[in-house]
Amino acid sequence: MKTIKLFIFSAILFSSQLTLAASQAHLLYIIKSWPQAPKSMSLIDTALKEAKITDLYIQIAQSQDQDLAWIKLHVNRAKHAIEGTKFGDGGLGYGVIKSSNQIAKQMKSAAQASDASVNMKLRTDKIVSGAEHTAAIGKRMLIICHAIARSISTSQALAYVTQLKELSNALMDGEDINKDGKISHFDNESALRFTAQQLIFTAQAEGLLKVKK
Repeated sequence: MKTIKLFIFSAILFSSQLTLAASQAHLLYIIKSWPQAPKSMSLIDTALKEAKITDLYIQIAQSQDQDLAWIKLHVNRAKHAIEGTKFGDGGLGYGVIKSSNQIAKQMKSAAQASDASVNMKLRTDKIVSGAEHTAAIGKRMLIICHAIARSISTSQALAYVTQLKELSNALMDGEDINKDGKISHFDNESALRFTAQQLIFTAQAEGLLKVKK
């Protein structure tokens, strides 16, 4: 997976801003802090970190191609980062799916607020599309994780892990679903990288953050 700077390191929130519109409060849950996330991280940081953890464990699973127990152990840890259950280990405990769905929910609330700006309304569809597609990819990955758990040979398990790695890449970069040679949010093909970029643009226009040069 290509490296990406986490949102928290690519932007600085203006701490001097005291008065926020209701719509901006929803945006801040996504880019600054979400109370239910681990260590009250932002939703986008949580999603990005869980996706990175997922990919790491998938790569570790692939590193021992003759050990079925090893493969299953590390795929299970990747699964934890995807779904974010309270039990198990591997991820942060919140999950790619939950954080991505919450990003979509908070952006919809931001756009529906009575004080939502034109900027907020115009960018919401792009952000929601990327976040919801990310969650959908995560759900497909869970199905493959369950198939790996039932595998009876390393060859069978590794074939599934290869599929899992492709989808792990898609968590960040999206996927060309309609095979037209490009990944477009118009076709609901974008994912976390695009979502993070759109959040930066949105927050900048709202006067909530500035980007390091």
